[in-house]
Amino acid sequence: MAEVNNLSAFPEYLKKSLLSFFSQNLTTPAIVTSKDQIAHNLNYFLHRFRMEPQQIYFPVKVNHDTEVLAFLKDQLICFEIASMGELELLKKIMVRPEKIFFSNPVKFPDHIKKAYEYGVRTYAVDSVSEINKLALHAPGSKVFLRLGVSNKGSGWKLDKKFGAEKKDSLKLITLAIQSGLLPCGISFHVGWNNQDPETFARALADVQDILAILQKEKIKLDVVNLGGGFPAHNVSQYELLDKIAGALKPGIENIRKKYQVKIIAEPGSFIMANTGVMACSVVDVIQRKNQHWIFLDTGIFQGFQWIMGNLPYQVIYPYKTAKAATFVKYNVTGPTCDSHDIFTKAASFPDTIKAGDYMLIYPAGAYIGSAKEYNGFGYPETLVL
Repeated sequence: MAEVNNLSAFPEYLKKSLLSFFSQNLTTPAIVTSKDQIAHNLNYFLHRFRMEPQQIYFPVKVNHDTEVLAFLKDQLICFEIASMGELELLKKIMVRPEKIFFSNPVKFPDHIKKAYEYGVRTYAVDSVSEINKLALHAPGSKVFLRLGVSNKGSGWKLDKKFGAEKKDSLKLITLAIQSGLLPCGISFHVGWNNQDPETFARALADVQDILAILQKEKIKLDVVNLGGGFPAHNVSQYELLDKIAGALKPGIENIRKKYQVKIIAEPGSFIMANTGVMACSVVDVIQRKNQHWIFLDTGIFQGFQWIMGNLPYQVIYPYKTAKAATFVKYNVTGPTCDSHDIFTKAASFPDTIKAGDYMLIYPAGAYIGSAKEYNGFGYPETLVL
């Protein structure tokens, strides 16, 4: 097999992990992940926002691999969960309950009960019914109000499904107090992979307006949660984060100084997306009806279902190509017996590509391994009656 020698598409630490993978001739398919790249991304984020590790709440839905979660735990960060299934993953690596934030705005009552029994005491709310639910099943707990904000600039929008209206904030926080809960902060989410710094800044401005109203009512909050959405999927993530941090800096400094609140965040994709790549192998190369097909030993149903939601992924041929090489347009597909299992259409690769060659699907550090039982919700049991 030709030597793998074209890894220019990848960040430095992931490149080293890939070279180690190929030198050991390990079996495909596999998601190759770099701990050093994870640490680099985490430290980059902390530095840009002047945060300590315990101010980061990693969303378990982004990557629920036990080894990854254990490594993040060792970095002293906290975790965000959306279900009992995700809590069970954290319990396996003995994450303390005070380092867990249950932020799904619509939680199953049974999940609340079990989380409360474990000792989780911080939850998100965005509606009257959720406040009532928590008052019943998690009495005396701290609550964040999840604020609905613009998702302009995001790859996937969340503003229709979650978030309280700004005008209802005081009413909901007052109800939480009356229900025996302890309002501790405000959170928001600008949508996945948001590349618009002004959207982040506008969301924080809305939070400042609410803090001013609460101050007049002598209601003191402790934390503002910037949420997630920090871009990392097929973008210049470090450059964009610098711009977002710059746009947020005036608001963050004002909030810290005027209201004496702590800033936290949930940068899942930023920490994980570019830390992993799916290494796979060519099973066959076939020409059919004037089209060229590359069949791989893994497909989109092995974690890349997001392609059906129009998310693009890079398919990379990791070999140096001769200058005189002839390039052909290929459809790159997985091994399943259906027509949806296609990574990309009309991608250019040399006509020398053959069975046994490696291919790389990127990025694969976020939302790929965790697509199985996503958000901790498993597949239903089959009852044959």
